[in-house]
Amino acid sequence: MKHTIRNLLFDLGNVIIDIDIDGTFQRLHGLMRDDADMPAVKKALIDYECGHISTEIFINHMLRQCDHKVQALDIIEAWNSMLLGIPRYRLTMLEMLRPAYNVYLLSNTNTLHLEWIHRYVQRTFKISNFEDTYFDTAFYSHLLGDRKPNASIFKHVSEEAFMTPDRTLFMDDTLENIEVAKSLGFHTHHVKPGEEIAEFLKVKEFY
Repeated sequence: MKHTIRNLLFDLGNVIIDIDIDGTFQRLHGLMRDDADMPAVKKALIDYECGHISTEIFINHMLRQCDHKVQALDIIEAWNSMLLGIPRYRLTMLEMLRPAYNVYLLSNTNTLHLEWIHRYVQRTFKISNFEDTYFDTAFYSHLLGDRKPNASIFKHVSEEAFMTPDRTLFMDDTLENIEVAKSLGFHTHHVKPGEEIAEFLKVKEFY
């Protein structure tokens, strides 16, 4: 496979950046009333991830499900607690891959999380432009108005980047996303809990 691959398409969460989804939703649930409308919460999360609602509207949706003492900052802190950080060696991996491959990012994300990441890499690594430094192109769900696992977002990325699926390795921690990409002709690798993507690519001699 290695010799046929020209494009590397990375997911962000739990592939490049470590995240804690369960802990975040526990914190959010801790802020909500016992009778919170969870289908409405889920819809707000998906709408925000697709860029269909603004950060202000997202926070207001969440506050409607919370005790009156909960403030917007409490929602933001709970939501951003999902993001744990990026080990320096993964950024080094991306730097080493770029001379030999087209390196892309495809992430289901949102404005609050992306702003946090930009502040984090600036503060921690003195990197002022995360996307241009490490990727040929970064594709974000909230800017595209679409999200994984929809086949349409993979088709958009393929067309936008002139990316041939059978020359592309897509890496993601969510099996449903992997299965859709595979059905569209992408090479795939499912990053399982505890697996290190840098080690996988090194063992496979990508760098």
